[in-house]
Amino acid sequence: MAIEMTGSVNSYAARDITGSRQLVSKRQRMSEYARELAKLAPSVEVRIGDSFPKTRTGKTLTIHPGLLNKMQHDPEQEQATKEMIQGVEFLTKWLDGLYKATGRTLVFRHSYIDADGKYRACSYVRNDKSLEMSKKMRVQRQKNSQKLIAKTREKAKKNKTVGGNVDYRC
Repeated sequence: MAIEMTGSVNSYAARDITGSRQLVSKRQRMSEYARELAKLAPSVEVRIGDSFPKTRTGKTLTIHPGLLNKMQHDPEQEQATKEMIQGVEFLTKWLDGLYKATGRTLVFRHSYIDADGKYRACSYVRNDKSLEMSKKMRVQRQKNSQKLIAKTREKAKKNKTVGGNVDYRC
């Protein structure tokens, strides 16, 4: 008794290959679309993903893949998101100028647009002026404490030679 399964196996294999091709084609279209959107914000690295990146450096904008799909089918969503991306570009440049003017350094800034088109951002900024001021103040405090220690030692020697009673007040 022979059972012929080649027709159904070939059919499944053909569907699997077709599905893989469609998936690859969809990914290529999405990446091309993302490259076009990246031109709207050249000062940030545009990525496709579902959360903020884990890196602690650079300036990024991550767009949820579900939103990209919506944008390709809804012109209103596409226009709103493109305006938001341009706003991210403007905000990034404006904040860079503000940080530079106030002596701060941007360590990283990550922006994220979720599947519903909502914008979120997080950043880390270092205040270089306060770091420099801290160094100067630390040096000054060290000098002051060395002077105080020297003064206390002199007073202790003086009290020891005079009467033997030591007064530890400064």
